[in-house]
Amino acid sequence: VTASPRSARPATECPATFTNQPTIAMRSRVFATFALFLVGANFVAADDPISERPENWAKPIEKDGVPNLHQVSETLYRSAQPTETGMKELKKMGITTVVNLRSFHSDRKEIGSTGLGYEHIYVKAWHPEEKEIIRFLQIVNDPNRQPVLVHCQHGADRTGTMCAIYRVAVEGWDKEDAIKEMTDGGFGYHPVWKNLPTWIRELDIKKVVEASTQTASNNDD
Repeated sequence: VTASPRSARPATECPATFTNQPTIAMRSRVFATFALFLVGANFVAADDPISERPENWAKPIEKDGVPNLHQVSETLYRSAQPTETGMKELKKMGITTVVNLRSFHSDRKEIGSTGLGYEHIYVKAWHPEEKEIIRFLQIVNDPNRQPVLVHCQHGADRTGTMCAIYRVAVEGWDKEDAIKEMTDGGFGYHPVWKNLPTWIRELDIKKVVEASTQTASNNDD
């Protein structure tokens, strides 16, 4: 006796249990990515340097032609490369001396006939030297040259280094506090120049201060 075959389910009726699985997985990934984005946005907002900016950090100033301009103290300002218009604005502000830290650019054209005093200290971000610090301290501590505007190309790394040393040598700041302002102050510090904070930590501040004072005295004689 031959058994009757069971009725087979048509191929078109095969269950489609996993048909929507790729779509569901894709939606899950999109949702997870969006959630991470929101979490990241919250972290960024929490670390906003402006909302938590210490009162004694350099104050931002808006002037045409003077990008990244900040007031460090009553006698020292910092910025990126000023334009010709910027130099005129600096003169109006009462700046007496402009200190250029760039290696391959002179400010003579931008300064023109403004009457601004000019000093050019060639500083290499990859290899700053004590003699450059000594010269800078001589200028910023000279009442006849104040107030001073110091700048490099971006107003971040070489300028930040000089200002950090100024904070320690002239204003008596702790080195780590000065470095914190340099790297987190919103000036555009580039972490690729990680040698600069290390160099500041290792710099003998007392030595460069004494050298700047002695040299200034010799010049007066």
